[in-house]
Amino acid sequence: MGRRRGAELDAAIRAAVLELLAEHGPDGVTMDAVAVTAQTSKPVLYRRWPDRRALLRDTLLGIATSAFPTVDTGGFRGDMLAVLRAWAALFTGDSAALMRSAIGAVTADPELAATFRTDVIGARKQEMDAIITRGVQRGEVRADVPVDLVRELGQSVLWHRLLISGDPIDDEVVTRLVDEVLIPVTRPYYEV
Repeated sequence: MGRRRGAELDAAIRAAVLELLAEHGPDGVTMDAVAVTAQTSKPVLYRRWPDRRALLRDTLLGIATSAFPTVDTGGFRGDMLAVLRAWAALFTGDSAALMRSAIGAVTADPELAATFRTDVIGARKQEMDAIITRGVQRGEVRADVPVDLVRELGQSVLWHRLLISGDPIDDEVVTRLVDEVLIPVTRPYYEV
């Protein structure tokens, strides 16, 4: 195998971090283990990251910030379906164990927690605010909707299913969340 550089090496390192995180949790992501799994050397890792926590933070934030494309489907329902389907995709299949381990990493690392709240959760809040604002402008969402609660409603159910109940996370539950919870909660009041 030739010497990997640049994007190819970076992808191998990040894949190794995610594999170790999913299999062994945050404590399993050591510089030694990443070097072995990625088939590289520890000096290569230390040239890019000062320690395992920085490597883990960088990898998790990269995944989290790229998992959610900015959407504008032309309607509140479509936007909410797109966002919740992106969450559901993260919370199912092979990535489910990774997401549970990522939460463990966030709770064990105050710096990662602060960065995650600012860079990932902060960005998700802004995107949800934009979706709700567009819904208000289109007349699909009432202007006095409690944005701080609505933007978390659907996601919180999916997080609960992932971390607590183990109930299925599928397109049926996403559609029900949008059609039976979010739309009724946000629907404008009309005088009769």
